[in-house]
Amino acid sequence: MVIEQLLNKCIQSAIDYGIAAYEVVENYKKTNKLYDIHYKNFRLLKEQLNGVDALYQLLEHSNMYVRYIAAIHLLSVNEKTAKEVILSVGTLSESLKFDSKYLLQEWDNGNIKDYYS
Repeated sequence: MVIEQLLNKCIQSAIDYGIAAYEVVENYKKTNKLYDIHYKNFRLLKEQLNGVDALYQLLEHSNMYVRYIAAIHLLSVNEKTAKEVILSVGTLSESLKFDSKYLLQEWDNGNIKDYYS
């Protein structure tokens, strides 16, 4: 039951953040707050028993923001698959293409590995 509730929170918070960060881009304070919410939700999910398996399920979600954020949180678990999803989603929008390029550059440089592990 906990996993299902966290999955739903992750899905909704990823969509809310994605829209605020990549489509609307009007209110940086709101976007930052939504980032904090989705980060917390995905971290909590990942820490649960079978939480990583739940993250893998989200890689198949119909919403690109859900797939993108789930993949980011799976970088420390399965870098190859996570990078493939991130790059794939990055082809769907110019802002995600830009974001994914720099995200993976920072990952490869080791600057965000602790943050997403």
